[in-house]
Amino acid sequence: MSELSTSPALITKVIPDSIAAEIGFEAGDSIVAINGQKPRDLIDYQFLCADEFLELEVLDTKGKTHKLEIEKESDEDLGLEFETALFDGLIQCNNRCPFCFIDQQPPGKRETLYLKDDDYRLSFLYGSYLTLTNLSQKEWDRIEQMRLSPLYVSVHATEPEVRIRLLKNLRAGKILEQIKWFQERRLQIHAQVVVCPGINDGEHLERTLLDLAKFHTGNIPAVASVAVVPVGLTRFRPA
Repeated sequence: MSELSTSPALITKVIPDSIAAEIGFEAGDSIVAINGQKPRDLIDYQFLCADEFLELEVLDTKGKTHKLEIEKESDEDLGLEFETALFDGLIQCNNRCPFCFIDQQPPGKRETLYLKDDDYRLSFLYGSYLTLTNLSQKEWDRIEQMRLSPLYVSVHATEPEVRIRLLKNLRAGKILEQIKWFQERRLQIHAQVVVCPGINDGEHLERTLLDLAKFHTGNIPAVASVAVVPVGLTRFRPA
């Protein structure tokens, strides 16, 4: 996801009596850059807006570009809401889990219901689960530098061959190495295990919980919690 693929952040709502309202922002305007940087997502936007002095490049509803200077308190919000939290597109899932709830959706629904997200930013912002199988080094670096913690991780199994079988992805076998990475940087995850009978239950589930428990130590445990849930299947599941 390069800067070239980053779109201006489309504003959908201006909070009444906010800084943005006083300046004259309107729904339909877009933020192009903040202090010379194009925000990739809501995380960048919030980080950049923490400065006391802001230089904004704004695209109005008529397509005209404006340069604005704002002085504010560092913890003062501009009062803007956006069409999406991701300005450079969604990181989609590259796994093929047999219990994927997206694959089990009935046909004929709106298109967005069939998008498989595996995006660390949505995990940080909203608590959605990701598998860690498709993060580039640049994204790992960003998680470390911006302290994006906790993340919510679909672990399912810690034995490499079992997790690879579940996710149908050879990169899935690195989960213990990845949790160790979080531990070394004093970052946290909330783990989830979807129990599939005959695959990751029984002794495999016990192994997974014992492995995860090893990371639940210290003042900042790498594994803050583990949720164990039964698999849910629908009649729309692919054969």
